[in-house]
Amino acid sequence: MTINDLLKRIDDYAAVIRAYRLLSDAEVKELDAYCRVGMAYSSNALEGNSLTLSETKVLLEDGIIVGGKPIRDCYEATGHARACDFMLT
Repeated sequence: MTINDLLKRIDDYAAVIRAYRLLSDAEVKELDAYCRVGMAYSSNALEGNSLTLSETKVLLEDGIIVGGKPIRDCYEATGHARACDFMLT
C-alpha cells in the first residue's frame, strides 16, 4: 500500500465521520478555538509556564503580549497554538 492509498483511505474515513457529525460548522469552529486556547494553556502550565488562562486567550486571540511575563512563556503558547492549528488542517 502506497502513501497515496493511505491518504485516500484517511480522507474516506474522515468523510464518513463528517457525515455523522452532530455539530454545525460554526459550533465546530468555536470548539476548535476553545480547544486551541485551553490546550495551549493546560499543556504549558504543566511545564511551568506562568501565563494564566485569560492571558493565554488574549495572547492567542488578540496578539497582545502580557507585560511582566517571560517572553519564553509567550513563545511557548503561540508555538503550541500553531501546532494545534497544523493538526486541525
